[in-house]
Amino acid sequence: MLGIIGGTSLLDYKGSDFTRFEQCTPYGTSELFRGDSFLLLLRHQHRCAPHKIPYRSHMAALKLAGADRIIALGSTGSLKENIPPGTRLIPDDFMSVSDIQTIYNHSIGHANPVFDSALRSLLVRLCPDAVNGGTYIQTSGPRLESRSEIAWMAHLAHIVGMTIGSELSLAHELGLPFAAICTVDNYANGICNADVSYESIIRTVRENQEKSLDLLDRIIGSVS
Repeated sequence: MLGIIGGTSLLDYKGSDFTRFEQCTPYGTSELFRGDSFLLLLRHQHRCAPHKIPYRSHMAALKLAGADRIIALGSTGSLKENIPPGTRLIPDDFMSVSDIQTIYNHSIGHANPVFDSALRSLLVRLCPDAVNGGTYIQTSGPRLESRSEIAWMAHLAHIVGMTIGSELSLAHELGLPFAAICTVDNYANGICNADVSYESIIRTVRENQEKSLDLLDRIIGSVS
């Protein structure tokens, strides 16, 4: 069964009949929605800020509920002038400048998290106008990055966000193939002289909401 992770842009999804339930895990309890052929998890449930998201609980909940692979939708800032707001990008690598949760806190274990090629190919077919490949860099939030931080990150990555690296890493530890498609909602601080605020990002997320909901419909349709 496909697990789908989304953000605030999916809060108003009405395209499928599903049931809401809570899944208990060794790391806490997470809320899920079950459809005929998919599970949907909203990462910011209970209005949780990125640095407070219980990633271990969320990812374990998807696996315990029956997910055998995961696609995540994420909101990002662009680190390149030629990747403007409104672009979608399917990352093929990531790096993180923040701590990432792990299930190996009480045992020895390592994982080499990579984006799954088969799921990435599916996303390319479903969203052929997306940029195919690029590096996602994760910061911790909740603050936005400074101009100097963004100038440094722009040498290393294409987009910046606060969630996908954690979700990919834990999915890999749990043996779940994972891919992501990211919507660029703004230029990061200082790119194209952008002046970025939380309010402006949320406004753009809402403006792009219909596109995100349409993409969710296509993802669900691909496994129905």
